[in-house]
Amino acid sequence: MSRKVLVLLSASIGVLTIAACSEKLDAGRSCPLLCPQQAISLSDTTIDAVIVDTTVLGLPPVGNETYLMLASHGDTLETRAIVRFDTLPQSYTKSTIDSVITHIDTATLVTPIAKPDSLRRPKVPVTIEAYNVDSVDVDSSGVVDTSTVILGSLFRPDRFLGSKTFAPESLLDTLRIPISTDSVLARVLKGTRLRIGFRVLSSASVDIRIGTAQSAGPVTLRIKASLDTAASAVVVQPNSSTPPGKTFVSGPLQDFTIVLKGQNTSRTNLLSVGGVPSRRTFLRFNVPSRIVDSTTIVRASLLLTQVPNRLVNPRDSVFVYAQAVLASPVITDISSALQFLSAPGAFGLDSISAAPSDSGVRSFEIVGLVRTWRGQPTTVSPRAVALLSAVEGQLPGEIDFYSTKAPAGVRPRLRITYVPQTSYGLP
Repeated sequence: MSRKVLVLLSASIGVLTIAACSEKLDAGRSCPLLCPQQAISLSDTTIDAVIVDTTVLGLPPVGNETYLMLASHGDTLETRAIVRFDTLPQSYTKSTIDSVITHIDTATLVTPIAKPDSLRRPKVPVTIEAYNVDSVDVDSSGVVDTSTVILGSLFRPDRFLGSKTFAPESLLDTLRIPISTDSVLARVLKGTRLRIGFRVLSSASVDIRIGTAQSAGPVTLRIKASLDTAASAVVVQPNSSTPPGKTFVSGPLQDFTIVLKGQNTSRTNLLSVGGVPSRRTFLRFNVPSRIVDSTTIVRASLLLTQVPNRLVNPRDSVFVYAQAVLASPVITDISSALQFLSAPGAFGLDSISAAPSDSGVRSFEIVGLVRTWRGQPTTVSPRAVALLSAVEGQLPGEIDFYSTKAPAGVRPRLRITYVPQTSYGLP
C-alpha cells in the first residue's frame, strides 16, 4: 500500500472518531477529552429586582460643577453664574519693579467657555452682563452668601459692571467682557473683595457653559494698571474666603451656578437624570442568592422605560451613565451615597444616548457589577447603581424614566442570563 493511501486512511479514521464523539455531547463519557459530560444550557429571567429607587435634586453639590450653566429659556428656565475674587492685588510690576495700583486703565473678565456644537450654537446674538453681587455675611455658615434669593436680587441697575454682545460665530473658546474700572479700583484701594454675577440675554433660548476652577479653566480678572507697555497685566484667579476656616467648603465656592427658574420637583412615579436643578437617580437591587452565588452570570441588563420630556431642549442628545454606588450601606442618606460613585466605565458599566423627548425601553448593561456581588454580603458590597447625566449641572436636558411606583408593565426590571451550576469530570 502506498504512503499516500496510508495518510488518507489515517485522516479518515481520525475524522470518523471525532464525528462519533461529537454526536455524544449530551452524555458522552466515551470521549471525555473532546466532549463535555452534559450540554451547557442558558437560563434567562427578568425580575423586579429594584427595591429602592429615588431621584435626588441638587447633585453635584453647589460649586462642584465642571462648567457653570448660564441659561435663559424665558419663563421655563433661568440660571446665572457667580465668580468670587475675594482677594485683589494692590500692586503691579513695571520694568521688574513693583508699584502700587492707583489707577486702572482696563479691567476685563476673561471667560473660557465650552464651544457649542452645531446643534447647540445660538442662532442670534447673545449678551452677557456682569454685576456686583457681593452681599453681607450674616454668619459663618456660608449659607447666606450663597442664597439664590439674595444673590438673584443683586442683579439690578445700580450694581451693573459691564456687558458685551457676541455674534453666534464668535462663541468659540474665550469671551472677554470689559467691566467698570472705577468699581474695580475702589475695591483694590479699600482691600475689599469683588464678586461677579453673570447673566445671559438673547431674543431666543440660549445656553452658555463657562469654565470653572474645578476644571482648571476658570474665569479670571485681568487688570491693566498702566498704559505703559513695560507694565505687566495683573491676572486674578477666583478665590473664596467664606465660610471662614472651612477650606473644604469655601474652595468649591470660588465659582458656582444659581437657579432662578427651574423644575424644583419631580413626579413621584418618575426617575430623573440631569435637568435644572441637576438630579441623579439611585437604584438598589435585591437579586436572589440562587442566581448571584450559584450560577455563572453571562449578561445582566437594567431595563428602564423612558418617558418623553419636552420642557427644555427636547431634541438635544444626552449621555446617561450607570455608575456603581461605592458608599457603604451604613450610609443611609441617599444624597450622600450618590456622591461616592465609581468612575464612568468602571465594572464595565455602559451608557446610553437619548434625547429628552424620546420614549421606549432603555437598557443598561451591568453584568460586570453584578458578578462582583457573588459571595459578598450586602453589608460589604452595596447592590446599588446611580444614573447621572454626562452634562449634569452644565446643560438643562432632562431624561425621565418610570419608577417602581408606575404601572407594572413599565417599572424598572433586571434581565439576567446565566448558566446554572455545572460540574465536569472524567469517567
